[in-house]
Amino acid sequence: EMVYHSITGMLGAGVLGLPAVFSHLGWAGGIIMLVFSLWVSWYTYLLLVWMHEVPDLSNKAGNGIRRLDRYDQLATYVLGRRRGRAVLLPFQLIVLLGVAITYTVVGGDSLRAFALFVNPNLAMGQWSFYLIFGAVQLLLSLLPSFNELSIVSLLGAIMSVAYCIIAVAMSARVHPDKATMNYAPELVERTPIERTMGIFNAITTVLFAYGGHNVALEIQATLPINAQHQSSVPRMEKGVHITFVVTAAAYFLVAILGFYAFGTSVADNVLLTFAHGPTSWVVAMADMFVVVHVAAGYQVYINPVFTMCEASLRKRTQTGTVHPVAQTLLRMALVVGVTVVGLLIPFFGSLMGLFGAIAITPTTFLLPPLLWILYKQPHKWGTEWMVNWFLVIITGIMGVLGTIGALYGIIKASSTYRIFVP
Repeated sequence: EMVYHSITGMLGAGVLGLPAVFSHLGWAGGIIMLVFSLWVSWYTYLLLVWMHEVPDLSNKAGNGIRRLDRYDQLATYVLGRRRGRAVLLPFQLIVLLGVAITYTVVGGDSLRAFALFVNPNLAMGQWSFYLIFGAVQLLLSLLPSFNELSIVSLLGAIMSVAYCIIAVAMSARVHPDKATMNYAPELVERTPIERTMGIFNAITTVLFAYGGHNVALEIQATLPINAQHQSSVPRMEKGVHITFVVTAAAYFLVAILGFYAFGTSVADNVLLTFAHGPTSWVVAMADMFVVVHVAAGYQVYINPVFTMCEASLRKRTQTGTVHPVAQTLLRMALVVGVTVVGLLIPFFGSLMGLFGAIAITPTTFLLPPLLWILYKQPHKWGTEWMVNWFLVIITGIMGVLGTIGALYGIIKASSTYRIFVP
């Protein structure tokens, strides 16, 4: 159960945008970014796993161990309550809601692509499919907890692997004309600022693909500690390794084969490049796999937001409980808000870069090594100390550059976007 929660959270729709990253970074730059991001993401995920259980001698029922079941609990444990919440909470909310917004966009786009395959003359506007996807999320949001989401999450994990396989297989079938195919970003007609901003956005688009850290501790919290298992860490480590092996295989194959098949002309969503032709039915099936997966992944990310908001409400009531009606209205309001934002800025490539820069980069790549340094206090100038500080600094720089590039892309796309155009 923990493995497919992790795969659903990690192996997301961001994989479909990886071939387009190569159109800005080229072969060498794209592969270097994939390898670097994989290593850092794998390492920082394990840092969170290792900090899930901390000593607490007063907790005799827990064998002297206290479990930090949420990211905010870890931050407040290391930094103190006020500082920890101030440092983490804004980023965590942005990434959780940002992934939900991005999934609304890719879910609506994929749903529309499938509908156009069924009926090429369909007159429904793109906006209507974002509303349909949001309506589905309203229903799924009535499920009370991660445990209730197990079947949904399992289905999402299967779907994510399935559409990655289809993307790989379809790309492998393409035999590009080497005489006309372009793999060199510098040969694409772009202004210097477009070229620079595209590189910045591409870097954090790769980082966006590794956003599963924000629910890592919630997933680890589902692993019981008992007489048979006195720690959740070994089981979680095993699950993390499986998750990253599956994720790495999918990311590298989709990115490399997708770019090889289409070069710099590949779409932001590689599946849209296959939308026409005799095998379009396979792509339509993959589109539905994407819809199912992002519908499940959306819930994996939005549930911690529900938990935080409901906990805040409980503190404001005399009984310490939240009325079921108030709980339902709160969840509905959050889902409606996410849907509206997705409707206003439905730019998949730039959204991945933006949320990858301003939220996923800090919470996935920057904060775990920083918290580890403060918690473990490794020897100054030792290997562990230097490696973790290097990650804090370099990923912080990437986040700033990526934010600039993504905002440029959104502003440019917004100048020609009209919401209610069929």
